[in-house]
Amino acid sequence: MNKGNDKLVERLRSNTERGSILWRLVRPVVRPVWSLIHNRDYVSDYDRDYYLYHGCVLPPREMRGRLGASFLADGFYLESGIAEARRLAARLAYSKSSLVVDIGCGLGRLATGMLWEFGDVQYLGIDSNPVFAEWCREHIERNHPSFRFIHLDVVNELYNPAGKIDGDRIRLPLADATADIVYLWGLFTNMGPEHVRIYVSEMSRIAREGSRIFLTAFVEENVPEVSFIPKGYVPYECVKPLQCVRYSKEFLFSIFSRYGLVVEEFRHHGGAFPSQSEVYLRKEKVAA
Repeated sequence: MNKGNDKLVERLRSNTERGSILWRLVRPVVRPVWSLIHNRDYVSDYDRDYYLYHGCVLPPREMRGRLGASFLADGFYLESGIAEARRLAARLAYSKSSLVVDIGCGLGRLATGMLWEFGDVQYLGIDSNPVFAEWCREHIERNHPSFRFIHLDVVNELYNPAGKIDGDRIRLPLADATADIVYLWGLFTNMGPEHVRIYVSEMSRIAREGSRIFLTAFVEENVPEVSFIPKGYVPYECVKPLQCVRYSKEFLFSIFSRYGLVVEEFRHHGGAFPSQSEVYLRKEKVAA
């Protein structure tokens, strides 16, 4: 990553940690005060289907808050998306002809950053949350048809507990060897090992030979292979299933290797968000 983007990520990391702490402190006061002033429940952002910020269409803050307290700030949400788009060009061999597949795209944060940086380019976002996918189709895909969004109705205890497709039967809606870049921000932080194996297999299947893959995960050395909600590991309260899933480095990297993915770089706690590590992978070329 270039120095300018490193500085941006460092600023985002600092703001994330401060925002998480601040939100926990002020949340019990802000919501009742807001309701008293406006004489209504604190759900009004759903009345606004989107926000305009510096010419960009952003999701309503209540929806963004489900991704983390830091995303409530319009500036932070947009800047973090731009930083991720710049990562594609700086580290993942992105060009305007590249097809980027964003697995676990959420509310289209990466897509928003790509529109800012690159304009109308090839992008496919996939998410298990039907509300998130519908918002992206309505407010991003409708105006930028080269940006496509698909709801994959797969079961996830945290984001889509009523899903109809079990994770063991997942198949991503792409042909073999079609993606130039596969991007998974935060997907494995909320996923058990049986489904991680399936997703790694699938992202290897859809990636072209020599293509790049980027993901973030909770990864440590000298820990059990898998830990669900390890005590004190993240600076926020974990009360829901799969809210924090941590993997041992050896265990996770062995899964990558099994499916022909080479680790090019591992940045321990290198992300802008607490305890998340960054993993850069390359799909191996098959010898002739």
